[in-house]
Amino acid sequence: MKRRPQAYSFRMISTVWTSMLCLTILWLTVLTNTAGAAPGHEGEEALFTQLKSGKRMATEKNYTPAEKPTVYLTFDDGPSKLTPKVLDILRKEDVRATFFVLGEQVQERPNIAKRIVEDGHALGNHTYNHVYQELYSDFRVFWEQVQKTENILQETMGVRPRFIRAPGGTYGNFDAFYFYYLGQAGYEIYDWTIDSEDARRPGMTADQIFRTVEKGPFGNEVIVLMHDGSGHDETVKALPRIIRLFKEKGYAFASLTPEVKPVQFSSGKPKWSRTETRESFDSLLAAAHEHRELWTAEDLPPGKDNALKALPSSSAAIAYAEAGQRGGPDRLNVHLGDRTLAFTKEQFRFRDGSYRVPLRPLIAAMGGNVEWNAERRMAVVRYGAITAEYDLARQELRVRRPAAEWDAEAKTRIHPFPEMELANGTLYVPLRQTLELLGDRVLSSDVPYERGTVDVQAAVYGGYRTGWIFETNRRNPFAQV
Repeated sequence: MKRRPQAYSFRMISTVWTSMLCLTILWLTVLTNTAGAAPGHEGEEALFTQLKSGKRMATEKNYTPAEKPTVYLTFDDGPSKLTPKVLDILRKEDVRATFFVLGEQVQERPNIAKRIVEDGHALGNHTYNHVYQELYSDFRVFWEQVQKTENILQETMGVRPRFIRAPGGTYGNFDAFYFYYLGQAGYEIYDWTIDSEDARRPGMTADQIFRTVEKGPFGNEVIVLMHDGSGHDETVKALPRIIRLFKEKGYAFASLTPEVKPVQFSSGKPKWSRTETRESFDSLLAAAHEHRELWTAEDLPPGKDNALKALPSSSAAIAYAEAGQRGGPDRLNVHLGDRTLAFTKEQFRFRDGSYRVPLRPLIAAMGGNVEWNAERRMAVVRYGAITAEYDLARQELRVRRPAAEWDAEAKTRIHPFPEMELANGTLYVPLRQTLELLGDRVLSSDVPYERGTVDVQAAVYGGYRTGWIFETNRRNPFAQV
């Protein structure tokens, strides 16, 4: 009878120790997961704060300047009963243009929309109904209208336009969040350089429209805003004279392509009151990233290349790249979670609209290491569970990582990688590709200016992120930062 209390006491102690052990294991697990997730969380929190302050963030891409003066005629608000007349004039003059269409108008006149594509012109998304109050009170509505119109175009013509024009233009209507979400979703946003004012003032005559366009400004690349919606008969009358004007000035005519650098207005004083929460930010950003995966080759209409291009190779593009190298920011700060890697102008390269940085310090700041094999002219990166080989001789990058649960064969991938270069014993690599191929993610980048400091925010995962994050950008594996 005396031993029972001792046995009971022993069981109690055993139970307490077991509970403490379980709690300790649970605590360590949470601590480990939190540590691994922290950099990405902190980076996205910093991004949200910057966007909320009104600071626009952009992902730099490759654009090819026109080799000769080029004008891009654009028509908004159609298709309408006037659109066939516009198409007849364009066909007669052998001119290509871009039509930013409304979803509701495409539903009413699908055959006219089909003719736009059949005649070799480009299509852009101008939302579904053009109602400002709906579009600019909440980005969710803008996004839903863009998706609705996109689905209509896809079902009607098999076209998924990458181009967007904001009804009324972006000035005062878009904020930093609008620009960022759409950019992350893979869209190109185009305003204009010449406003024909055919929709600004009622009763504009064809002569007044022409005289407005005649004032310019006339740069190497000109985007002209006109309208082919109902009620714009005078625009149709003015169109032949406008085309003749540009022909006499020696301009070539072309449709917009993703090679054409978008014209975007400054944000200006906001016209609309909007509230963005961190929860809505996370949700919309996830939707944007998911949408980016839709840009696949089969989504494009025949003869239309809406894909982002590889590095430009024309003489004009090379000259532009050299000019970019002479310009660019004075400093580059790469924020990798809680670490910041700072480069002076002499330590990085700004070329073709992208940042190329020394591989070794970048990988070291990410928590990995680099070994140089002089005989094979190859840099071997070990970053968490990932091994990457930068092969200069073959101009390719080989990335090996553990297979994902859903794809046991996804172990090694080879990517053409001509952008890396060895200079004075330093291997320079494009920043975005290196981060994304190693499973990390660029969250944002300041718009580059010729002077000043540019900040790039990235979420890093220590080389243990599963899957192939690069697949989210498979249509353009070398979009630059």
